[in-house]
Amino acid sequence: MNSQLMDLTAAPLISCLCVSRDRPNLLRRAIECFLAQSYPNKELVIVHPPRDRATAECVRAFASDQLRPVAIEMPGAALGDLRNVSMERASGEFLCVWDDDDWHGPERLALQYGAICASKKCAAILARLIIYDLNSAQAYLGYERLWENSAMFSRPRIQQLGIRYPSMNRFEDYDFVNQLIKHNLVYPVYEPTAYVYLCNGVNTSGGEHLATLIRRSSQLSPEHSEAVRCAVEFVEPPRRAHERMQSEHFKSSLCYVRSSAVPRI
Repeated sequence: MNSQLMDLTAAPLISCLCVSRDRPNLLRRAIECFLAQSYPNKELVIVHPPRDRATAECVRAFASDQLRPVAIEMPGAALGDLRNVSMERASGEFLCVWDDDDWHGPERLALQYGAICASKKCAAILARLIIYDLNSAQAYLGYERLWENSAMFSRPRIQQLGIRYPSMNRFEDYDFVNQLIKHNLVYPVYEPTAYVYLCNGVNTSGGEHLATLIRRSSQLSPEHSEAVRCAVEFVEPPRRAHERMQSEHFKSSLCYVRSSAVPRI
């Protein structure tokens, strides 16, 4: 749902949740994407270790009151534990995962909030997104699944149900989303250009998992891979890059269904 078609004058606060450590170049892109969002009432909660000066300086350089750094010392804490801290420190009625190593289109928050309102569900998760392999400069249309790194959900509802991230360093977000599915809270959103999942060699999910995701996805042409590159490398600002990926030329080229997907009856 385009933000121009929604009345956002009384929009609730959405807290975007980011856990980062010593990756200022990646975090800078995530902050730029956050500040470019059309959705007005938002905050970005950034959890990081107190000794991580690079992250603190990166946040300070933006001088935005919508950025909320949380410096916390938790020796031995798993990524899931830190995600739980980000939820606890958030102020919003809705929470949205905001990984620091991906690209977020400027309509992402408005799109997913609109989907929650229209569906009457408590969570909206992208069922398609774009994958970009930085090593090969190749983009793909991610296959149909609930992409856990794109989750937005109602804070009061998950608190009521006691849903939290498990104390794990890998696949903690997968487990969290499965809890949302178990309680029938999720509405799938089909707008792949709202999110670019970057395979950058430092993803917590690991190389074998990323290779499987790519193998199941559909390769984009060199021209459209270049459009994605311009977005994620900030050759173009987020709004211009999003318009390019929203064009009929780009979107009509996306292959949503493979030839073997429909069985004979």
